[in-house]
This record gives sequence, C-alpha cells and structure tokens, in this order.
Amino acid sequence: MQKPSRHIIQFVCIMAVLTAIALQGFTHVVKMKPLEGVVAKEKVVELNFNNYLDGSYQAYLAEHAKRNTGFREFFIRNYNQVCYSIFGIFNNDNIVEGKNGELFTKMYIDDLTGKRIKDNYGSIDSVKAIARENTKLTLRLMDTLKQHGTDFLFIFAPSKTAVYPEYLPDSYRQYCSDSLLIDYYIALFKEYDIPHIDFHNYFKQIKESFPYPLYAKYGTHWAYSTIPMVSDSILRKLEAVTGKSLPSIEITDINITTDYFGQDRELEGQFNLLFPIAKPAIPNPKFILTDTVGKVKPNLVAIADSYFVAFEKTSFLHAFNTWSYWKYNEDIVSNEPKYNWKKVKYFTDTYQILEDADIVMAVFTSPMLYDYMFDFPETAFNLYSHGQLCEEDKIELMMETIRDNAPWYEAVEKQAKEYGLTVEENLRRNAIYVIRSKKEKEKNNK
Repeated sequence: MQKPSRHIIQFVCIMAVLTAIALQGFTHVVKMKPLEGVVAKEKVVELNFNNYLDGSYQAYLAEHAKRNTGFREFFIRNYNQVCYSIFGIFNNDNIVEGKNGELFTKMYIDDLTGKRIKDNYGSIDSVKAIARENTKLTLRLMDTLKQHGTDFLFIFAPSKTAVYPEYLPDSYRQYCSDSLLIDYYIALFKEYDIPHIDFHNYFKQIKESFPYPLYAKYGTHWAYSTIPMVSDSILRKLEAVTGKSLPSIEITDINITTDYFGQDRELEGQFNLLFPIAKPAIPNPKFILTDTVGKVKPNLVAIADSYFVAFEKTSFLHAFNTWSYWKYNEDIVSNEPKYNWKKVKYFTDTYQILEDADIVMAVFTSPMLYDYMFDFPETAFNLYSHGQLCEEDKIELMMETIRDNAPWYEAVEKQAKEYGLTVEENLRRNAIYVIRSKKEKEKNNK
C-alpha cells in the first residue's frame, strides 16, 4: 500500500488546524480564559445603504471577525509571551517599565510631569482657581450632610509615581513637576479645615522605614501590605471626626507569598502572557478587628475611585453596619444585595442609601481629582432636594435603566411588536411591572 505523501499529510494537518479555529470562532466550545484589561464592548452594526457605501460596515465586519477568531486569547497570549521572553517587550502602550522592572501607568506619569494640568487647565492659575471652587463646594456638601446627621471624610490616596519617582525612566523623571493638583487640594483642605487624611505625603515620608514595598512591583494601587495600616489610620480618623468609638486592627498573619493576586498583579495581568512572571515574595497580611465589644457600627457610603477596591474583601468593612461603595459615583457595590451593582443615577433607592449613611467618605488619588468626586456633590444636592422619589419619578428612572441596558431594551422592543404596542408604551409597562414586583418581594420578606 502506498504511503500518503508528506505534502498530503501537511495539507491535512493545516486544514485540521484551520477547521478547528473556524469551529471555535463560531461555537466557542472550548472555554478560554478571557483577556485581562479594559476591552470596549462591541456594538452590533446593521447593514444599510449608507454604511455599505462609506465602508464603515466592512470595517465593522473586519473588526468582528478579528474579535471572534477561534482561540484568539491563546494566540494573543502566545505572541505577547514571545515578545516578552525573547525581546523583553511588553505589548501595552499604557504601561511603562521603569528601573528595576517597576511598572507604571501613563495616566499617573502624565499627572506627575504636569502634562495633565496643561491638557486640562492650561495654566497653574486656572488650576488653583478651580481647586478653590471645588473646595468651597466641598464645604457646602459637608454642611448639607451635617444637616442630615452625616459626617464627611476625604482620603487623599497616594500614587506610585509620586511615591517612587526614582524608579521612573530618566526620559520621564527629568520632567517631574513640583506642583501637582493633589498638593493644591491638600493645602486648601488644611486652610478650610476640612477633615481629611493625606496619604499622598505620608507614603513618601515612610517609604524608607516601612518594612515592605508600599507598592507591588506589578501593581499601580497601594499594595495589600499597606492595607492594615491604612485601615487603622482611617478608623482612628473617623473616631475623631464622628466622636464615636470604633474597633482597632490586628494583623493575624503576615502571609509572605509569591502568589500575587488582585491589585498587586494588575499590570502584569494586562500584559496577557501565557506564563506568570517570576516575582519576589511580598506580604499579603490577614487582619481582624479587635476591641469590638460595645462599639458602634455606623453606615458608610464611600465615593471613590479604584483605590477603594483593596478594602472590599477585608475585615475593615466589618467595622460598619452597612457599606456602599459608589464607584466613580456611577455603580453601587454594597454588602446589601438589594443595592449591589445598581446605578447611582437610575436606582430608585439611592436617596435612601444616602439618607441612612452616618459617614460619607471620599477616596481619590491625584489623577482622579481632575473629575472632582465625579460630580458627587451635585448628586447629593439633587437627592436631598427631591427627597424620596414619587411613583412617577420611580417609573421614569426605571425606564431610563431599561434604556441603558441594551439586551433588556432590545427584549422590550421585540415584546412591543408582539403586543402591537409602541416601544415607549411597552417600556412603561415593563418599568411598572419591575417596580411592583420589587414592592411585592419586599412585602413578602417582612
């Protein structure tokens, strides 16, 4: 019997690989680990005469095919691994490798070099004027919160570039500015006696004496090794602000490990390599609350950027009866399931969360001060001025929520055609149904 030629074997192998890639692209039968980092959601584009003529539909099809190539995640990771292992190149334009392999993000570098001030405000005088106006707005916010029995604390979180500028590449370090936006705010908060904690300068003061790195080599937020110290500092400051006795922090296990997770490895994750990078051992401390007997457990609302994420799964939040993290003043993350992952803007119970809060705590790092508290003061003023929403307002908010949720809105459109209704009529019917179902569920749970 004649053996198949080498060319036939090669052809069969190539066709088998291409067929497997095509099948995976259509069926996704093999579950692949998703790529890390921020990926823009693909928008479905329907073919029409205009987008066919101008070529935008063809561009959409090309992008769609690229996104849905079979085993795409593996191919990207394999390519990135080759670039890193052989050439020492990281394929991520938003991340800069500094000295000793320290990683930094461009956003924080632009803040340290003064580029963001020039891009956003143009001149230092404009910066100072806007910072002063926002500080006065904060005073008004404090007065409003106080009228509702709520205390306020602002946390100035540090940044890796400001704490460790010596690790930046020389091409950036030579442009480091002495006038950062966060410095203006800290000076103004001191001038107006607004309760705050300045971790921005404190981290710079203790970086030589602290026994462990304040930032992980492959992270951009404060290292988990600092969270017990930061948590205890916040609790002590809250005691001074509220006049209430709160628990203390006790470390139970320093937990030295090379198994980085969460924010300690976030930048490494964004490189999407096949294999993890060898890393030095660092602590990931375990801690508990002590001195808890007879202590008050206040309700907390935290208006914060991603620096608050490090507290989410720690004992720090056990010091509070309820807590809600208003992420960028947009999404609500809470220990109460009925509030969790709701939209601040569209959620009908947002007012009640704020009204029940004993403490409002803002946590922001320097680059985020350009979007000052993400308009939380205006949100609070609007909530307090309107109070508990009437039934019609709740319906309108729920309709907005449905419009903001593309799959839900598409289902409403489809249902409207089936029932012979306009989309707006069916949208309102669905909003009323959701609100009534929620009321019924709450009634049954009592």
